[in-house]
Amino acid sequence: MASPQRPAVSTRSYDGHERRHAHEHHQIVLAVAGALDMEVGGTRGCVGPGRGVLVADGTPHSFRSVGDNRFVVLDVPSGALLPDAALRGGDAFFPVDEALDGLVRYLAAEAAGRPLDPMLAHHAAGLLLRALEKRRPATESAVPVVADPIDRALALMAERYGEALTVADLAAAAGLAPSRFHERFRARTGATPAGMLADLRLDRAEALLRDGTLPLAEVALAVGFSDQSALTRSLRRRRGVTPGAVRRAER
Repeated sequence: MASPQRPAVSTRSYDGHERRHAHEHHQIVLAVAGALDMEVGGTRGCVGPGRGVLVADGTPHSFRSVGDNRFVVLDVPSGALLPDAALRGGDAFFPVDEALDGLVRYLAAEAAGRPLDPMLAHHAAGLLLRALEKRRPATESAVPVVADPIDRALALMAERYGEALTVADLAAAAGLAPSRFHERFRARTGATPAGMLADLRLDRAEALLRDGTLPLAEVALAVGFSDQSALTRSLRRRRGVTPGAVRRAER
C-alpha cells in the first residue's frame, strides 16, 4: 500500500491469512468487530474490544484476523499532526475506554463503504491522535528525565514547541540562570535557544503547509505562532519564502 500524503481514515476487514510487512507511515488500528492477532516490533498482542494498536512508520509487523471482523484504520504520514516522537513513544498496544470506543464507532459509521473525504479525515485523525495522546500514562507523555541541562531543554522544545514557550521556560527546565543557559546552549548546539525553537516551529509549519489540508491560520497556531502574520514574517525572514510559496512548491 502506498504511503498517504495526508491522513486517511477507512474501515477494513481481513481474510484470515497471516501477512507481514512495514510501511512508511504511522498506522492506528481500532476494532469495531472481531479481533486481529498482531506482532509489532517483536511484541505480540491482540487488537479487539478494549484494545488498539499504533504501528510507527518502518516497524515490521504481522497480523492475522480472527473470525468476522471490521476495523477503523487511520494512516498518518510521518511528521503530520503530532511530532513523530509522540507517535513512537510508549507501547504499541493501548487500552480503548468507553469514550474512545464511541469515537471509533462514529468514524466507522462515517467511513462505511468508502474512506472519509480528505478534510473530514484530517480533522478526525487529529481528534483521534490527541485522544490517544491524552490517554497515555503521564510517565510516557512527559518530557523524559535526563541528566544534562541542555538535553532537558531540547526535550522540552521537542515536546512543547507548539506552546508559548519562552527562553525563560527553557532555562528553568535546564535548571540554569537565563544568561548561563543561553551561553551553554549556544556552546552545545551552535544556535541560540530562540533560533532553534523558531527553526523547529518552521520545520513543522512547512510540513503542514506541504500537506495542504489546514488553513494558514490553523497552521500558525498549531506550531506556536500567535497568528498567520507572525508565521509569514518568520518564514520570510529566516528562510526567504512565504507560506504560499511553500504550498505551491509542493503542488
